[in-house]
Amino acid sequence: MLSYNFFLAKKFIGNRKQDKFLWFISFFTVAGIAIGVITLILVIGVMNGFSNDLKRKIIGASPLITIEGKPYIFNYQELIDKVKNLKEIKGISPYTISQVIYKSNKYIIGGIIKGIDLAREKNVTNIQQFIKKGNLEEIDIDNGIILGSELAKELGVDIGDYVYIIAGLIPQENLFKVVGIVEYGVYSFDVSMGFMSLSNVNKIFFMKGVHGIGIKIDDIYRTPEVANKIKSLIENKYEVSTWIEKNKILFSAIALEKKAMAIILSLIIIVASFNIISTLMISVYRKVKEIGILKAIGLTSNEIKKIFLYQGIYLGIKGLILGTIIGLFLASILKKYKFINLPEFVYDISKLPIEISFFDILWIFLLVIFISIVASIYPAERASKLNPAEAIRNE
Repeated sequence: MLSYNFFLAKKFIGNRKQDKFLWFISFFTVAGIAIGVITLILVIGVMNGFSNDLKRKIIGASPLITIEGKPYIFNYQELIDKVKNLKEIKGISPYTISQVIYKSNKYIIGGIIKGIDLAREKNVTNIQQFIKKGNLEEIDIDNGIILGSELAKELGVDIGDYVYIIAGLIPQENLFKVVGIVEYGVYSFDVSMGFMSLSNVNKIFFMKGVHGIGIKIDDIYRTPEVANKIKSLIENKYEVSTWIEKNKILFSAIALEKKAMAIILSLIIIVASFNIISTLMISVYRKVKEIGILKAIGLTSNEIKKIFLYQGIYLGIKGLILGTIIGLFLASILKKYKFINLPEFVYDISKLPIEISFFDILWIFLLVIFISIVASIYPAERASKLNPAEAIRNE
């Protein structure tokens, strides 16, 4: 009986030759749902793009897990030897980090200096992927400094120039040659960070230990589990934290914003669903005679209800499919050609990012189908309650 009901549902929608008015409002019902779906796909895709791009950059710039001293780790090599045997660990590197003042011949600016063991650091962060100027394999970090791209711009220096590092309890100037420029694409990193050898930073601050140890694992979402293993190994002598904990507020805010936008934009589809109700109500009153005849020849009220229920679902699915095709096409165009430019100093990226996930498409499908079913219930009930004799007599 499904095919018969569905056939009648399609016939009752009307066509351009037999019932132009009903066809016209059905067309705009489909168009309204399609526009809602397109908007949802593009906006959620952009939100995903921003979130994932930021996540990749933050993960690339920082260790996934950090062991931090209170405030120092003096026996850091022993600690590294103890922890590195965990099978999940793919890279481990000590670091020292502190605030300093950068000074060039033209400008002076506050920032952060990070002392690293470059050979080890390459296995923990993606510093080699973000080198903008200079060859990481040839950089002599023992006799120079790597600056963030925005920091280098602020200081007005380039590779081969010299900058002063002013640091220490009794501030002293230390001159270093710029041997590399790094650009992570996160403005807060690029405008403040500089990298030097761990030994040079320790000399500047007269330190014998390190501030922390950075750790990398393969699966970024297993960091809490691995962090707990590390805590048990070091017997909670030091602070152990993950990239999730350090950026929890930021990513929670992004997730909340994404949910809020999805709810707000879902209202477009809900508004479009009112078109389904009005279309079906008009269809019911324009097809009174047909409904009366169908009841007279033996169709039950439930079967009449199914006809109009299927009609509403058909309109919803038609708009859903059309909107999905157009939305995915536009998303692919935006992703491939990236013709929408963004101010980098505001968004940390130059092009509009967009990423569509299967889960997002799935919940949009379910949302539209659910709204279509709900919107079709009342008109279908009205159609099923029509008296066949009165329906034919009124015609």
